[in-house]
Amino acid sequence: MSDRPYRIADGRLMVDVRLTPRGGRDALDGIDRLADGRGVLKARVRAVPEDGKANAALEALVASSLGVARSAVSVVQGKTARVKTLAVSGDPALLASAAAKLAGAAALALMLLAGSGPATAQFLPRGDICADPTQFLRTRATVERAGLATPERARLVRTIRAAQQLATEACPKRDGWLIRRAVGMLNAVNREVRLPPVDVPLFLRD
Repeated sequence: MSDRPYRIADGRLMVDVRLTPRGGRDALDGIDRLADGRGVLKARVRAVPEDGKANAALEALVASSLGVARSAVSVVQGKTARVKTLAVSGDPALLASAAAKLAGAAALALMLLAGSGPATAQFLPRGDICADPTQFLRTRATVERAGLATPERARLVRTIRAAQQLATEACPKRDGWLIRRAVGMLNAVNREVRLPPVDVPLFLRD
């Protein structure tokens, strides 16, 4: 059994999830392993497991986390069970990359929730947004869990998305000006949620 909670099958990204309905919030809570060795993404939603409400909330959560359309995600196995399999339509290579980043960010977010402040921050890497795009997901996961008012959370998420878009365009070209701008935008959010800053990539420090 794979310890990854995702795989490509039939031209779609399949994601195995263990869902907790009535969980108090809509969030991804890290990675776990079932008794049979299969890896699952842990998720919780506020919705109740009635009339497909919890499944619909889970589909919306995964779609938002992966940055795909809500219509691209559907529960295809385990509709009435705690452990479910979701199918995500789209370009398989891009979706697999997004899922890998999502899995890594969920695990890191769980570590951040377990402890915060100087004792935790000193062990966190300063990061490199070109070599490790999960830096954006790490920050977003922290923002989503920070208990901020909706307008404030939305403002920070917009800034993260804008910074990630800049990096996506600038990193392949090694455009130093745009990369530094993306780093500055991400660090502005990191300061607000008390995360350690990220550095510019190594190739800009030479």
